[in-house]
Amino acid sequence: MIFIYSGEVPALDRRLHYELGASHRLLTIPYAPEEHWAGREARDYFNGSGFNARALSQKAYRNKQQLRDEIFTSDAVYLSGGNTYQFLAYAREIELFSLLAAFEAVGGIIVAESAGSIILSADIATAAVPTTCPDENSIGVTDFSAMGRLPFHVSPHHEPTSSHAMAELEELQSLAKVSNRPVLVLQDGAGVVVDDDEIIFSTGSPEWLMAMSEQSQEVA
Repeated sequence: MIFIYSGEVPALDRRLHYELGASHRLLTIPYAPEEHWAGREARDYFNGSGFNARALSQKAYRNKQQLRDEIFTSDAVYLSGGNTYQFLAYAREIELFSLLAAFEAVGGIIVAESAGSIILSADIATAAVPTTCPDENSIGVTDFSAMGRLPFHVSPHHEPTSSHAMAELEELQSLAKVSNRPVLVLQDGAGVVVDDDEIIFSTGSPEWLMAMSEQSQEVA
């Protein structure tokens, strides 16, 4: 099961409490080892919301056995927001995707926000699209393929009142058509819960931009 956040989403917090139960451990993982503050900031947020959260230890940042131990002694793992390119490179370095797949297979819950959710898709195209607010690819990532757990793209932090909003949606719609995968567009305060490939809960009016094949099916 995957919880996808855009910003703070109290309704998702309540649903996560329900799924985890009273006795649980939630582990927060930063988007890069040198950005340990991201994991600690998330830990503080979740603890303030009534969770039993802890941040990934610095020892586990590049120690794969320690990382595995800390993940598999948790009930949920939170993937922080931040720079998507850095997170993708770090996830590959520590073989995070295979760990997450195994963790979810035994009942673990993946919680992801912004960059953390983008890397769960087949690629990280929404790190560069829309072009009005791209992440900086400062580390020169050239292979944009990601975990492939989600059958859609995630585009967080959409601002519908922005002067760029319509142009951004048009770019994201083009991405959906070109990639033949839908785009989930989330305003801050919105989020969804995914079980297998099905959305079982949503809040904050998520918007879907459909792929060409799906549009063709609707017309038919």
